[in-house]
Amino acid sequence: MADGLERSGATARLAAFAVSTAGDEIPATVLATMRVCLLDWFGNTVFAAQHADSAPSVRQGIAAFAGTEPGAHTVAGEPGRRSLSAALLLNGTFGHSLDFDDTNLFGKIHPGVTVIPAALAEAERTHTNGGDLLAAIALGYEVACRVGAALGEATYTRGFHPTPLGGIFGAVAAMGRLRGFDAAQMQAAFGLAGSRAAGSMQYLENGAWNKRLHTGFAAHDAALCVALAEAGVSGAAAALEGRAGVLTSYSPAPRPDLLTDGLGTFWAAAETAIKPYPNCRLNHSAIEAALLLRETLAAPQEESYALRLGATAYRMVGEPLPLKRAAQNIVDGQFSVYFQIAASLIDGRNDWNSYRLLGDAEVNRIAARIEVTEDVGLALGEAVLTPKSAPELAVHIREPLGEPTRPLSWDSVCAKFTSLAAGPLGAGRAAQLAAGVATVDALTDTAPLIALAGAPA
Repeated sequence: MADGLERSGATARLAAFAVSTAGDEIPATVLATMRVCLLDWFGNTVFAAQHADSAPSVRQGIAAFAGTEPGAHTVAGEPGRRSLSAALLLNGTFGHSLDFDDTNLFGKIHPGVTVIPAALAEAERTHTNGGDLLAAIALGYEVACRVGAALGEATYTRGFHPTPLGGIFGAVAAMGRLRGFDAAQMQAAFGLAGSRAAGSMQYLENGAWNKRLHTGFAAHDAALCVALAEAGVSGAAAALEGRAGVLTSYSPAPRPDLLTDGLGTFWAAAETAIKPYPNCRLNHSAIEAALLLRETLAAPQEESYALRLGATAYRMVGEPLPLKRAAQNIVDGQFSVYFQIAASLIDGRNDWNSYRLLGDAEVNRIAARIEVTEDVGLALGEAVLTPKSAPELAVHIREPLGEPTRPLSWDSVCAKFTSLAAGPLGAGRAAQLAAGVATVDALTDTAPLIALAGAPA
């Protein structure tokens, strides 16, 4: 084109979609899902800031990097205001630290933990109204989930974490949207983001905290890319689908068609689910099956079990590796279906308090009697748990609780939020925050709502 702007490629089409889609063109069902996701993000992030085992070290390290001078941005669960850089790193990291955040099985990612910190930072700075904030979040989710879907499950086999790979593009889309970017600026920011997309799965080797930081890095670097693009820095064309783009670099079997197929008609953002349990989503069907069997079997803790998982779930949570069979720390436990089933059978529930059972002899005894096998015929998120003494009682969960086909009600999400946020914020402040999110569309200025997520001084 004479103006040098690419318009036909998938990256260009996503950029144009993010800047040109009017708020009233986004389906009401999508915006309703975004309200639920926003409330869920606040609860997870507030609690993690106070209670995640990694939080003190992360806070100290980011303070050393970004300074402790007061700024204009709220960090959920912390008093005072911080710089943009510190707020994005902290909010992005805390939101993912419990592994309790929203998931999108279509995109194979956690979209909220990069998109929402970026959107809130810009909304707080510019006193954005609630309708524009929700629209920006929705468009950010759509971009992030489509990038994740185009990468596909094969990204895991190459050793990469899809959430920050798709998430940085979603965060750029949300922040650029709120800055009023045109298509050329959004393309430039996407082009720059292609050089900042990263995230290694090697953290599973020793239960490290890298994964929690991936989303903080992505939100922070998205803001950097937006600032550079706004200043006129050019970015690579075809950052996603190009010969050396993100898809071919990070996936051995990419699906570039999923970047734009049905764009504006099929909303991937609407496929986002809320987690009922604080661990890897690929454990959830097995947990639900275990809780059901606990009510059925006479002696569930004495039973031996056979569990079948799909290929990606087996690799992520089910391989019979030492740190999965006998989890040593919270990250190990978050990615161990053995620990999660055993803890659920002992407690009759699965929540953050379950991690008190790490290293427990009874947990390890039960875990040793669980045999996990890979079943390539099972879909992502599907599981079949069979008590070996009574195979006729096998429980087959096809989709985990919280998916759009099995959604958690608003009241259930509010209960989850309150259980997480009422302690750090106080019951009254938490209730005020939840009520504000419920009616966020009507707000002319979302900055006071965002400030409510900061802990009382």
